[in-house]
Amino acid sequence: MVSEFSSRAATEADAQTLAALNLACWRETYESLLPAETFAALSLEERLDHWRGVFQTQGGRVTLAMDAAGEAAGFAHWRAHELALGGRLGRGGEICAIYLRRSALRRGLGGALLRLMAEEMRASGLKWASLVVLRENLPARRFYEALGGRRFGRELSWRGVPQVAYGWRDVERLAAHQ
Repeated sequence: MVSEFSSRAATEADAQTLAALNLACWRETYESLLPAETFAALSLEERLDHWRGVFQTQGGRVTLAMDAAGEAAGFAHWRAHELALGGRLGRGGEICAIYLRRSALRRGLGGALLRLMAEEMRASGLKWASLVVLRENLPARRFYEALGGRRFGRELSWRGVPQVAYGWRDVERLAAHQ
């Protein structure tokens, strides 16, 4: 992990922290990218229910990152996934979320979290990774492309907002990416 940040595996006891952090990151990142009614419908209660569900039923691995003052600065969540190309690529990892507070951007934390997820996927025997991102979130798309992510598949939609998919065919290469 980048020296000014620390990270640890999150647990269900962190659901409140993750919900508040998730909502704060969305407010910082998506306000200009989501329709006003979609943005207005985002709530702490919905995010708290989501994170409780992640720990109770969805599984995967969630990493919580803190800054030097011990404040939550970002998080990452991934889980095993087998749907790409009808399973022809073997088992891979779905990057469900990677969010950073604006104050943590461009300080190496995003790359460190992405590499950590790739290392965990590789250690779990997974071969590839994928994620979806809002089509208009150009800074995030440039970030994924800089780390070797390639756009694939058809355009998707989340709450009526266009999304695109990115993938890495080899999590080992992603884990080693500098």
